[in-house]
Amino acid sequence: SMVAMGEAGYMEATKRILETAAVIKAGIREIPELRVLGDPLWVIAFESQTLDIYKVMDHMTACRWSLNGLHRPSCVHLCVTLRHTQPGVAERFLADLRASVEHVKAHPEEKGGMAPVYGMAATIPVRSVVEDMLKRYMDLLYKV
Repeated sequence: SMVAMGEAGYMEATKRILETAAVIKAGIREIPELRVLGDPLWVIAFESQTLDIYKVMDHMTACRWSLNGLHRPSCVHLCVTLRHTQPGVAERFLADLRASVEHVKAHPEEKGGMAPVYGMAATIPVRSVVEDMLKRYMDLLYKV
């Protein structure tokens, strides 16, 4: 908890998160197919003008990274936490991201898992319809 951590511990954790986020942002900016949106602190959203970003997200999910898909614009985001500040984690994330981008570039025909759902949802103008559709899809996906 924050109380157990104390103010100094909290400040140190925050510093580590922001430093790690800076490393990750710089790494994403070096990938020509990707573009970081805005100037984020630790919630880093990025898009692609040339690739299906949701397919990149699917590939990252297969690499056991947790990214969230967003609409308008179509992008994904990573929330940098203390777990990401552990030695080598940011570098591994960026290596997997570069590999995912290369994979999607090399296999444009691949369908992807959630990519088609996100892609379709992005084209529907009424938000409540998207929400309803995603709930039904998740219900079907995780029916016991």
